[in-house]
Amino acid sequence: MEKSARDYMRQAAATCAALALLPATTSLARMPPSSQAQPATVEWTAGFEGDSLDTAKWERFTFEGGSGGTFKVENGQLRMRGVGGARSGVRTQQKFGGARFIVEASLAKVGPALPDPGQGGLALGTAVLTILFEDSGRNRMEWIFTSEGTFEAWAVVNGQAERIDNRKLATKIPNPTLGIVRRGDEFLFMLNGQMGLQKTVKNLPTEFWVMLYGFGSSENTWSSVRVVTLKQTQQ
Repeated sequence: MEKSARDYMRQAAATCAALALLPATTSLARMPPSSQAQPATVEWTAGFEGDSLDTAKWERFTFEGGSGGTFKVENGQLRMRGVGGARSGVRTQQKFGGARFIVEASLAKVGPALPDPGQGGLALGTAVLTILFEDSGRNRMEWIFTSEGTFEAWAVVNGQAERIDNRKLATKIPNPTLGIVRRGDEFLFMLNGQMGLQKTVKNLPTEFWVMLYGFGSSENTWSSVRVVTLKQTQQ
């Protein structure tokens, strides 16, 4: 994709993000043209510079299966490949809070998983942007991009997993920016600043970490992460 197109999508994503944090009942037609109409926000960003993980912002984390595999930071990217059957990657050190937020993760590449022992060919690979509400993974939201260019959206509430997309979402863009927006009980699943899916999911906590991983031995490479939350007012 040309740089100008990527810049345009970034600008569109920022505009969409500001509007997405407004209450769902807010009508754009009623909004005054003043910049004061936009909510006050706090932004957290993290890239992958240098030759090692910034441990002030990230930690290695596994909530299912074993750890291990390959893990490397180079050329401004985080490159990971886990082990079979594992949900292992990196999680933000910071735990964020709020029932309204935006999380974006720029994906550089997702490759196929390694074949299972005794089977030929490469398996489907995944890159997963996860909103993790607790250490066990029993409550989480996942926006998944596969090595075939398709998407999956999953809601896990009290350990019960439900796929919530229509199984028809796909893109030809190899390195998309994945986004999850929350407005109370409404979750928006975004691709390059455009909404691909909206779903109501109730009874999820308001505090969360952001996690990046690829299921099993999937090859997944990430460029940056951005989190926007509403600024807490002083009482």
